[in-house]
Amino acid sequence: MKDCESMLKHIKVLPLAAESLGVRSMCTFVETLDMQIVLDAGVSLCPMRFGLLPHPLEFKAIDEARRRIAEAAGKAEIVSLSHYHFDHHTPSYEDWLCNWTIKDETQSRSMREKLS
Repeated sequence: MKDCESMLKHIKVLPLAAESLGVRSMCTFVETLDMQIVLDAGVSLCPMRFGLLPHPLEFKAIDEARRRIAEAAGKAEIVSLSHYHFDHHTPSYEDWLCNWTIKDETQSRSMREKLS
């Protein structure tokens, strides 16, 4: 039991993006004495959550989360993806409307579609 406790003292777990941090994600950075891992390196916003468009603070949160994820991925030896939902895997930060990357363009496009 002491070996396990000793080992756990050397494991750092840092949430990089999550619901409680304002975005849809479960991205986590794990660091041990000999390895750094990023789990589920994706982040997104929900286009119409509870019938509402993302709040400006959510756009700020996704930008900050992407910065944290990119920084951690640069340090990591392993980047893991559990599955291909956008909140776990972001294939391109420019291509996917679901990721709400460019706030002005995405907001105006979705509003135009609603008004059409």
